[in-house]
Amino acid sequence: MNRSVLSEVFGATAPLLAPGTLEVATSWTHPVRGPIGCPAHHLLTAHARRAGYEAHSQALREPVAAHSDGATPTTVFAVSYENPDGGHSGLAVAAPGSDTATAAFARDQIASWSTALRTRRLLYVHLDASRKHANSTDPTGRTDTSTTWVPRQHPGHSPTPWQACGCPAATACDAAENATRSLRRFLDRGDDVLVVGVPDAPGPRAWRAGDLHARGRPVMTPDQAESLTVPDPDRLAYVVAPGTVVTEAARVLGVLRRRFPRLKGQHPREWCYTMDDLYTAVGSVLAQSDVLLVTGRGDSPVVRTALPQAARMRVYVRHVPALDHLRPQDTDAATIAVLDASADERVHRQVTQALDGLGPSSHVRRQVRTTAQGAVTQGPAARDPAASLAGPTV
Repeated sequence: MNRSVLSEVFGATAPLLAPGTLEVATSWTHPVRGPIGCPAHHLLTAHARRAGYEAHSQALREPVAAHSDGATPTTVFAVSYENPDGGHSGLAVAAPGSDTATAAFARDQIASWSTALRTRRLLYVHLDASRKHANSTDPTGRTDTSTTWVPRQHPGHSPTPWQACGCPAATACDAAENATRSLRRFLDRGDDVLVVGVPDAPGPRAWRAGDLHARGRPVMTPDQAESLTVPDPDRLAYVVAPGTVVTEAARVLGVLRRRFPRLKGQHPREWCYTMDDLYTAVGSVLAQSDVLLVTGRGDSPVVRTALPQAARMRVYVRHVPALDHLRPQDTDAATIAVLDASADERVHRQVTQALDGLGPSSHVRRQVRTTAQGAVTQGPAARDPAASLAGPTV
């Protein structure tokens, strides 16, 4: 693509701009290449405003003279490149010709972002909202394995846009209720109850500060399970904390079941696999990425999952809370993972559009979905294979 990149300066008679004012092109017309689209115009506008300039976006007229050194009213700094499927894209900023400081800023912006133009792959993780468990059935008694997409969340829907298990607040998932019910049932029987996994996942306050902390004993790692002491191994039970990566919980349970063979536990069909699926999907995306861009402000489950993995895998992480925080050096990569920390994905969409305007992009969305099935009934000895993780449940 770099062979097709042209950085140029044009003189123009319009628009007529006041000192300190910039006009960022939403599109413009090259004297030879013809129409040039500018998907990244919001990016330049945001940076200009952050620098204190008055910046507007509009379609620019055709520049009148290439490489002009004359005293034209307006100077246009531009860069363009050829798209693989035809046509051209690029960036252009118009500045008042007599305002040397504003013109210098426009020139530097185009020069900086010109270094970021390249072909790149953008990777995303898609969260699936089909989080009904095997004990959720329709009127015919069939297990519900339907697929729905996660609706866009708005803070007004609930005190937090996410449930304790990691599912969006608007998604039907009863993992927290199931865990609370199992915890109380075991306690009522006089059991010493272990809470396996994350002890303080975002979610309903009643689960976090009430039953989980006050009445259960957190066991988060296999090492903690190895060193655990209990007063009566025959009266020991566990629940899995919503928001726990099931793969990690299984490792803890493996140690507990080896040490305490009579361990009782919550049925695996009540577990939520959202965080487990995110862990798998995010890990596979980061393994192929040079950079992780975290867009927006917030604490979404996908970002909570990604940051520790990125640190272990030594993937460069850049937080982009707003579009004007994205820098040319943040985009200097062949493959970029883009994950959103917010509920409304506004900044995520802006960053994606900007990257689309900084070179031909391929957008790849990855999804992992685990669906609990009903009991296997092929033979009299058949049983739910997931139950091997649980131990006795009665």
